[in-house]
Amino acid sequence: MSGQGATLFLVVFALFGGISNSVLAQGDEEAANGREEAAETQPVKLTALFKGYDPLIRPNFHGKPVAVQMSMTIASIDQVSEVDMDYTVTVLMRQYWNDPRLKFPGNRSMSLDPRLVKKLWVPDTFLENSKSSYLHAVTVDNALIRLFPDGSILYGMRITAKMECEMDLRKYPMDEQSCPFILESYGYTTEDMTYEWREGDKSISGLKDIRLSQFTIYDYKALQGYGDYETGKYPQLVVQFTIRRNVFFFLLQSYLPSMLLVVLSWVSFYIDTNSAPARVSLSVTTVLTMTTLVSGTRAQLPKISYIKAIDVYLVVCFVFVFAALLEYAAVNYQSRYYKTPRKSRKSKKAEIEEIQLEEKKAPLAVPENDGSAARNGTTRRRFPSPKVLTSFRSGRKIIEDVNDIDKFSRVLFPVTFAVFNAIYWIVYTV
Repeated sequence: MSGQGATLFLVVFALFGGISNSVLAQGDEEAANGREEAAETQPVKLTALFKGYDPLIRPNFHGKPVAVQMSMTIASIDQVSEVDMDYTVTVLMRQYWNDPRLKFPGNRSMSLDPRLVKKLWVPDTFLENSKSSYLHAVTVDNALIRLFPDGSILYGMRITAKMECEMDLRKYPMDEQSCPFILESYGYTTEDMTYEWREGDKSISGLKDIRLSQFTIYDYKALQGYGDYETGKYPQLVVQFTIRRNVFFFLLQSYLPSMLLVVLSWVSFYIDTNSAPARVSLSVTTVLTMTTLVSGTRAQLPKISYIKAIDVYLVVCFVFVFAALLEYAAVNYQSRYYKTPRKSRKSKKAEIEEIQLEEKKAPLAVPENDGSAARNGTTRRRFPSPKVLTSFRSGRKIIEDVNDIDKFSRVLFPVTFAVFNAIYWIVYTV
């Protein structure tokens, strides 16, 4: 009986001992997890993190170049100016780099106040082709600083800039322009710092959502290179926008009005030649209106030395309108020339016939220079050749009816203008 009691006591003791050990082990594990969580949630003291940190010295000083990665969101493209050859753009630019001096324990990043940027080393990036730019500061500075445990830094900012864009306007307004957005280091050469896009062309976002009034953005490229100067080679990143102008606005503003003015000038071909006030007023009005249209269109463009596509069209339209005015001048002149009295025309005809008769009798009659004619007080006449008279008469018969000029112009002007339009649109749109 005593032996069975001792065995039961040992079994109970072992059971309670195992339970207590498992409870103790579980308690130790929870305590360890609690210490880890406390270490993770314990704030990093920035004073200690920046102790001995010099923002004037780049990371990896006397070592390998600092690799700076870039990404960008295009928020808006507000204006593209042909006169000033620039465009205004707002971007959200982000820069990534690693600074081993700012490592801290844990696995969570810290978002810092933008004013802390003065205590950090940051890349000296500037906009190489910028005419003017500014950082947004409403309601506070639009900047972002995020610090990661491994020392990586994200620095973002919101910038609006007016960027230079050299344009080739020879095909204006059926033109395409390629406008760059150039980022470059101002003081660090490629031996100290390098630039690269974070994800290639995917580093540029937001362009698909942009709508412009006169242009369509249909392509872009993210390029990488360097700027070569007297002081060295500096890292450079380029975003190349390709924009295509929408021609519909110019069709309504310039092309269609000029085309209608040319057609309107042809109305004078159907007005009676005796209605001089009507024909002159119509022709002069179309010429003056065309001059105003050409001047207004050119005032919106830069004063460049080469000819633009729209200049060619407007000048040719002006020539057609002015030619219609000259056409009536020719018609009016010919009608007045042949409006001679019937009696006068008969006398001229009789005179020509008399000259022909005398020429047949004395075909070789020429003035004598021996003085005998002078002594007798008479001189012999020199008659024109029959070919000249025949040509003169035949010429009069061709243009006897001045209305033929208007009939000919009714066909020549439209056909010529149609051929010009076909050639013009094929050359400048293909």
